[in-house]
Amino acid sequence: MIEVSSRIALVALPDRLEERLVSMLDDAEFDVTTVDSAGDCLQLVAQGEVGGVVSGYDLPDLDGVRLLRSIRVSQPSLPFVLVTDGESEAVAGEAIDAGVSGYVPTTANPATILSGLRNAIEREESWLGDEHQRRYRHLIEMSPVPINLFDDTGESIWCNEATLDLLGFDRRDELVGRSIFEFIHPDDHDLARAALENVIERKRSVGPTQMRLRRVDGETRHVQVSTAVGRFLGEDIGQAVVVDVTPLREVQQALRSERQFVEEALDTLQDVFYVVDADGGLQRWNEAATEVTGYDDAELSEMDVTALFSEADAPRILASMAAVLDEGSDTIEATLVTKGGRSCPYEFRGRRLDTIADESRVVGIGRDISRRKERKRQLQALEQWLRHNIRNDVNVIRGTATNIQQGLIDDHEEGVRRIERYADHLLEQADRERQIVELLTTPADPISIDLAALVDGRLPDLRECHPGAEIELERADAVRASVIPTIASAVDELVTNAIEYTDSDPAIVRISVVDDGDRGLVRIVDDGPGIPDIERNTLRLDHEIDQLHHSSGLGLLFVYWVTRLSGGEITITENETGGSTVTLALPKAADE
Repeated sequence: MIEVSSRIALVALPDRLEERLVSMLDDAEFDVTTVDSAGDCLQLVAQGEVGGVVSGYDLPDLDGVRLLRSIRVSQPSLPFVLVTDGESEAVAGEAIDAGVSGYVPTTANPATILSGLRNAIEREESWLGDEHQRRYRHLIEMSPVPINLFDDTGESIWCNEATLDLLGFDRRDELVGRSIFEFIHPDDHDLARAALENVIERKRSVGPTQMRLRRVDGETRHVQVSTAVGRFLGEDIGQAVVVDVTPLREVQQALRSERQFVEEALDTLQDVFYVVDADGGLQRWNEAATEVTGYDDAELSEMDVTALFSEADAPRILASMAAVLDEGSDTIEATLVTKGGRSCPYEFRGRRLDTIADESRVVGIGRDISRRKERKRQLQALEQWLRHNIRNDVNVIRGTATNIQQGLIDDHEEGVRRIERYADHLLEQADRERQIVELLTTPADPISIDLAALVDGRLPDLRECHPGAEIELERADAVRASVIPTIASAVDELVTNAIEYTDSDPAIVRISVVDDGDRGLVRIVDDGPGIPDIERNTLRLDHEIDQLHHSSGLGLLFVYWVTRLSGGEITITENETGGSTVTLALPKAADE
């Protein structure tokens, strides 16, 4: 048999009745505790220290009926005698509906109250013997999940300790008797009212419903509420089981933020990032992949990775993937083919990615190596030029010196001047070759430059170096371009070449700076014999250089690479009246 506490709680009784009742209870060997509020009483009940309650109706925090209703949720048969000042039928009816054990006026004989308590205690012992009821009561009280019971108006009847913790209360009486809407976020009131209507009026279970609660300290908690209809003292009530999902949402938000950070980092890469499964299906990629290939995300998600490469390279791509999956890593160069049909050389560095699901994938970076191949091509051109032109100049110098030594040249001074000219040419070309190598191996970052101001600023030095030439700036549009700093040397090179290789006297060079929409143009027009095809071929990446096809200088190649590394283009046209026009089309600066 479950033992019932012999302690009786007296709650805010009139002083004279309390004094007489305490004496009688002591004589009957009951322990007596007197408290002044419903909250203190609920705390005693929750601690299991009370075997019965005698309460006044007018309490400082709750009225006696609300106290009774709250106790009845967890203590359905706890003896409870309500003492009132008058004979209100409404109060009596509410108390009876709430399951009061006895209802007496303040003028009642204490013996009558004691008799009612004894009878109720006997009934409670019988109820406590019901194992099912006892377990159900214990389950609700000890549940780590917040459980709140409320009536058809939304007023809280009872809650367990987990609910108090969720809302930030210390005592049950701080919540009992208050509307649940006081703690629901205002923006979620309509949602909560709809749930209450479904439960109370339509007898339907609702949820889990996402909403927000506001604790007494003002903190907002995100919860999932599952609400069902229940019966309490013959009336429908709402039973809300609440799950605090705030920690879960915080973890989800952290994961979303981390995912967004990773995606933004990957999308910042200029290189192509990719993840491919063992069957060749694209699993993930960055924005560079869509920009480079021309396919959108939906198209890439349906594609086999080999479809992005030339027919000749597709088997090599599959072999590289197999090597990554078997050995852990591999590097391959292949030709990427865009949606528009453009071919571009790429280097792919792949590594094996072992997932939690024990599925190996290939993750890697693809890098456009067009410029690398161009640099290699031009460095090869430089090497061939050095082998041929330097050898020719050295042969001339050595031959002239031998002729002077053997007396085969009558004018020794002319022979020496010839040696000096070829030596100066070697030094000049060596310096230019060094500049080109520096451009190709350590290109500078583009900067914003006012093209008209740049050209205008170079005119005094150019005119001083070439006093016999006519150098004019015919047009100077206000345009800023994004170019590498050596663009000034490129302009000097073009003007100097136009003057040195012209047959006209005086040499005439006309310069224009033109705003051409999204580009700035620097146009240099001369009246010379034009630029030989052998010099122009220096700019053709597909042109084979051999001992029979070589340029005599590196000036034009220097200008080409300055323009190319600035993101621009160089074009050469022949004028109808003679001479050539060299145009540098340069990208405008972002601040333009």
